Amino acid sequence: MSKLFAFFRVKFHNDFHPHTKGMISVHNGYSLLFLFNLLLFFFAMLFFDPRVAVEELKLILFSESHLVTDYIAMTSVGSALLNSSLMTIVAISICYHYRVPITGGAVSAIFMVTGYGFFGKNLLNFIPIFLGVRLYSYFMNEPLKKFLLIALYGSSVSPIVSYFAFNDSLPPYFSLVMGYGIGIFTGFLMVPMALYFQGLFQSVSLYSAGFTSGMLCTLVAAICRMFGLTIELRTLVSQEQQPRLILMMLVLGSVFVGYGSLMAIKKKRLNMRAIWSHSGKIERDILRDTGVYNTMINMGLMTFLLVAYVVSIGAVLNGPVIGAIFCVIGFSACGSHVFNSLPLLAGVTIANLLSVYTINETVTVTSAIFAMMLCAVTNAYGWKGGLVVGFVHASMVLNIDFLHGGLNLYNNGFSGGLVAMMIIPLLDLSKQLWQKSADQAQATKDEKPQMDLKAQESEQPLVPLDQTEGKPKFSEPVKVLKPVAQKKHYRVGEWE
Repeated sequence: MSKLFAFFRVKFHNDFHPHTKGMISVHNGYSLLFLFNLLLFFFAMLFFDPRVAVEELKLILFSESHLVTDYIAMTSVGSALLNSSLMTIVAISICYHYRVPITGGAVSAIFMVTGYGFFGKNLLNFIPIFLGVRLYSYFMNEPLKKFLLIALYGSSVSPIVSYFAFNDSLPPYFSLVMGYGIGIFTGFLMVPMALYFQGLFQSVSLYSAGFTSGMLCTLVAAICRMFGLTIELRTLVSQEQQPRLILMMLVLGSVFVGYGSLMAIKKKRLNMRAIWSHSGKIERDILRDTGVYNTMINMGLMTFLLVAYVVSIGAVLNGPVIGAIFCVIGFSACGSHVFNSLPLLAGVTIANLLSVYTINETVTVTSAIFAMMLCAVTNAYGWKGGLVVGFVHASMVLNIDFLHGGLNLYNNGFSGGLVAMMIIPLLDLSKQLWQKSADQAQATKDEKPQMDLKAQESEQPLVPLDQTEGKPKFSEPVKVLKPVAQKKHYRVGEWE
């Protein structure tokens, strides 16, 4: 019995990996994630109607699910929450099974699955993508743990599976095989493409997998259109405000801030200044650099900020909006915080106010929230750079969904990658020109005192010299000649 007890103690209480900075123990880290999912499941049961549970879940699982398919509008708040909770527990369990260390990237990937569980992502269209990544790791003879986060991020192409597998215009069995085959092949291609594209953004986009998904889905949509298969854009979103969801998000934010503050103060590790001065780049996540409790506080503050923004502009907290908020909560473990997010939020808001779109439409609200993925731009180029990038992102994201036909759930990630590749070189150029101008101004300022000094030296009278030795007659101190009287003439060597 003692040996059995020792076995379970080692299995559940010890780390699977040696403890390093920013890597929470498997037990403690996954315990917090499981508790988060338990809280999400509690709210799902609170809003759930068991009389229509089976029918609504079937409707979610077998829908085409391409952008934008709001599961709240399709079914109900409780069913959408339940689907999100199921997807979250699947993601956490997979990471736990393969012993993925808890870092900011892992938390971000799990929360992204949570968010997209409200619109477009379900268990049936997630499995083929995961199998494709697993197949890639098998052929490359690499551990799946190395690519597991790409599998979670890469499930953004899940609508490809649903669109072909449950398409009414195709024979049932053929469409199912075709959908799953395309999904596995897409998941296989996702890994090398994601690894390649990651270096194109200079680490300023936290959502680089969204760009990879956009490129893949654009290719698939183009091939489909070439063979006459029309992919129509879909807009199924709830227009009814959900006070229950607002209350739920406020409770979650309070739990993050309250528990994080309590534990940080107790362990004397409260250091929010380290978060607010963080670079925001993906390779330097907040969780690794500042610890779990400060990160939880940051996640809670971002929750309050985004809920306040949605409510203040009169937008509806529907599936896509609440999903976007959950994704940004995940980004808060990588690099997003209040101060580097506000300029981006302001830039997108200004663009939406000046455009033909309404500021509180679902598409404009989600574009404002997802702009937080470019938070590293604010740190690198200041608040003006954040405003510019937010403005450009708002104009870009509203016009690229036709390329992939809604097959890419990470539409904002696709836009963010394009914006990063286009704007970052221009911001670098402006920064270099400004620095060059500042250096020239400083050089001119430094040259002016030297010119004044030379002018003063040229106005100094000659030092009297000894005619025989060629040296100053009086070497110390050297005195300046000045007239004794106005009409008196000087002779060589004469002093007053």
